[in-house]
Amino acid sequence: MKLIESIQYAPADQIVRWIPAGNSITVQPLNGWADLPMHVASGEYTETSKDDKSGRMNTITISARLKEEVTLPETLIIRVNFCNGTNIIVGSPDIPVYVTYNNSLFLNTITISHNTFYRPIPMLP
Repeated sequence: MKLIESIQYAPADQIVRWIPAGNSITVQPLNGWADLPMHVASGEYTETSKDDKSGRMNTITISARLKEEVTLPETLIIRVNFCNGTNIIVGSPDIPVYVTYNNSLFLNTITISHNTFYRPIPMLP
């Protein structure tokens, strides 16, 4: 498990530049990245892998406490910024991320469970 400092997102259909370069990637959304209003360092990230007949399936799970309720686009690309200064891209224009919300009177949380055959890619600065 890794601690998340912040999460940014962009609609999957508004990615204008998607350039893999070795073990990293350059991603440019049409209107830039939007910040998810989460409590700093309240996010958790886990990644598990499982081999099956069609290859290796990676499951990425992200959860975070939000400062307020949010309404996000249906399909997203997520930029996860970790507390150790690194960041990754989760999702792609072909296999976007879907989000689950849990809002109660005192607590707003977001959960992302993303299944893909590709591991998340570190983003170039």
